[in-house]
Parts: sequence; structure tokens; C-alpha cells
Amino acid sequence: MSLLCLARTIKFDYADWFADADEPLLAISSVQLPLQDRYRFVKRVADLDAGGVVELAALELAETEIISRVVSHSEYDLLRSARLRECLGLLGQGVESANAYRDKVVMKEYMVRAGVPVASFARCVSPVDLFDFANQHGFPLVIKPVDSSGSHDVSVIYRLEELRQAAADGNLSARPGSQMVESFVQGDMYHVNGLVSSLGEDFFAPCAYINGALDYQTGGLFGSRTIDPATPLARRLIAFTREVLAALPPADPLAFHAEIFHTPDDRLLLCEIAARTAGSLTIELIERGYGINLHREWARAQAGLIPRAARTLVPDVVAASLRVPSRDQRLLRLPISIPFPWVSTACVTGNVGQHHEKATTYTDDVLSAIVVGHSDGQLMDRVGEFSAWLGENIVWQS
Repeated sequence: MSLLCLARTIKFDYADWFADADEPLLAISSVQLPLQDRYRFVKRVADLDAGGVVELAALELAETEIISRVVSHSEYDLLRSARLRECLGLLGQGVESANAYRDKVVMKEYMVRAGVPVASFARCVSPVDLFDFANQHGFPLVIKPVDSSGSHDVSVIYRLEELRQAAADGNLSARPGSQMVESFVQGDMYHVNGLVSSLGEDFFAPCAYINGALDYQTGGLFGSRTIDPATPLARRLIAFTREVLAALPPADPLAFHAEIFHTPDDRLLLCEIAARTAGSLTIELIERGYGINLHREWARAQAGLIPRAARTLVPDVVAASLRVPSRDQRLLRLPISIPFPWVSTACVTGNVGQHHEKATTYTDDVLSAIVVGHSDGQLMDRVGEFSAWLGENIVWQS
């Protein structure tokens, strides 16, 4: 029997993580895999989403190999992997569960039936649906694809003229039902990340966004921070996430990234939840505090392997990530050294002297770094100090 791995990034090092597996590894990948010599077979493709290439390759492999598990990591492979599992009669997340996590309208319909609070929402089949929603619920409102990730193509609409422009978007007419509209929610955004698996203890890590989740669109600093799980709000966030998970079709194992609004009047509302691990350095932050690499442990659970590392329920430190989004401007100055000992893992991706493009997702940055602290208060003080320093030392020209 063999493990079939779908790969889009070298951050998921299946060969290293599955070194103790008794079964050989097969892979369908769009990247050059680390330790590729440890795979029995690798199908390299340019684009995993092109013309059913993954499904065809997987089913061809199944004619000569007995596949025991399908392992994947990308949100764009959730449904694909689920369909392959059901076709081949394998364990893991099935189509009903994958679709509920992938389609945000279906997801929120489950929430409504279970009594879990969400903002008012509707699927857009026609531009008329936008105006009908605005007439019922008013402005501001949010328009986004039902299956987006990474805050791609999310628009906040504040007035009628902006709504008219959104209604003229070709995506709405070309793919009826692929967009949704929902009421804008005032408040802070938190996220809870974790893993639920019958192979080990359930794990929940509460986090908060630094600034807003869409601040990269206006050039503002973007990031996340872990928060002390013992605080009353963190406990509420974890309990709320458990309610959300219970409202959706089950999957074993299940990695999750739940985004939750905390309103000024102290209510929690689900923004959305994905059946995957988080991006934007969140996994690195969690590993700093809890000693668990969620990417690795989720992949191992999908492969039927027990957790590799012990985890702590009380983090040793709290940590934050900061990203400086790229702008539609010329970058004049960018620091190559940072004077703070509590700033680590700094990564400079911008090019001084070059004109950059405006960020289209929160991972489009010119600099990113991780800040560590021993308490929520100390961490936020350091984030403030570092943010001010970045503002003085990164210079753009229009």
C-alpha cells in the first residue's frame, strides 16, 4: 500500500515528516519536492488545477498501486482530495464535509441551522441579488467569492455607486453563484487554529489579527499574534470554535483555521472557517509558543501516523508576525538589519530601487518578521515599537 501526496509548496516536507511510515510515498506535485529521492513515484505537473490532471494521474496510479491515503495541504485541493477518497474508498475527509468548509454560503447555512451567530448573507446568482441585499440590510457590505482564501478578491462596499461598480464585475455574470454578499461586521477579528484527530489530543490555539484582516489593501501593516489561552476571551473563542466544528459535517482528521468577530457589544460571530492550516506565518508563531508544527501534525494525521512531537497547552512565549505589504510605488529604502533582539526570523523580499505592485493578498510583502514576548502586554508594546521603527525606516516614492 502507498501514501499519495498532493503538493504545492516545499513547506510541506512529506518525505521528512513521513520518515517513519511503513508505506512508500507517491506524489503529484507542482513544485520540486525536498528529498525527492525518497518517493517511489513523483508526477510533476505545471498546474494542479489544469484540466483534471491530478484526478487523471491519481486514478492511473490506482490501477497499479494500492493507495491507502490521500494527503493534501491546500484549500484548493480539499474537494479534489475528498472526491478521490470517496472514489477509492479511503479514510479521511469526504465530499460533504469538504464542500461545507469550502463553500462559504453552505458553511453559513450550517451555522444558521445550528444557531451559531453569523452576519446576514446571501449567494449572488445575479447582480440583482446585490441590490436586493443592500435594500434589506444596508451599507457597508462585503462581496467575496464563496471559495476564496487569503482574502483574495474581497471588497467592502460603502455606498451605492460602489455597489453599481461591483455589479458590473464580469465574474458575477460569468460564474453565477460564485460570489456572496454579507453584512459588514464592526469589531476585532480573532482566529483559532488547531487540529482534531482520533490519533491524538485535540489542539486549539487562539490568535488575534494585528490591525484588520484587509489592511494590506491600503498599505497598512498586517500580522497576527498568539494570545494567552487562559484569558476569558481566549476561552470563549475556543468554546465558540468547538460549536462551529460541531455544526459542520465531521472529518477525521481535521485541521482548521476559524476567523471570528468580537463585536463592540461583546458578541462573537463566525466570519468563516477553513479545513486547513493557516498561512501568513501563523504556524510559525504557534510553534514558537506551543512546540507543535500544525502543518506537520496535520499531514501526519492524514497519513494515519501518530503525532511526532509532544505539545504544551500553556505556551512558553507569545509571538506576533508583522508583514509590510507591497505598494504600487517605488521602494526607496528598506532595512537589512534590525536592532531589536526580540525580533527574529526577519525576511526581506522587497527590492530597493524597484517599482512594486499593490498587494493583492496579505502574503504580498516587502518585509516580514516575528516578534516574541513573555506576556500579551509585553508583546503588544514590542509590536508597537517595531511598527513605529519600520514606519521610519521603510521609504516609498509615489
